[in-house]
Amino acid sequence: MSLFKTSSIFAENLEQFPDVGSVERIEISQNGKLLSSIENVDGQRGSLALYYYLLKTMGDLDIYAAKRGLELFAEHTADARANPGKHPNIDRLILIEATHKPMTMKAIFKQGETPPSNWDERDDEGEAK
Repeated sequence: MSLFKTSSIFAENLEQFPDVGSVERIEISQNGKLLSSIENVDGQRGSLALYYYLLKTMGDLDIYAAKRGLELFAEHTADARANPGKHPNIDRLILIEATHKPMTMKAIFKQGETPPSNWDERDDEGEAK
């Protein structure tokens, strides 16, 4: 398994996230109430990949997942902090960081698709084992 090398550039982190080709959306809930979803469409696919990574590695969106997500959003995090509302998927992590109120995530896969295999079972050159 290769190590995830965190970069201060979001695009470099994005290259290391699991494939989201079979993911239709990720639903985000709090206290059993659906709050929002991140769709597999242009303009949201990077956030979808990051949130899917958090789901696969951390489970719920708690304070630790929020901090990790903000770190991985890299340069976009500073822009989101300076411009509330511009980046709603980052704003959500900032809210969790501030309130310590966790949220849950659920991956919804495209009809007939199966979840990707263990994306992290790769050697250091990125080749599947």
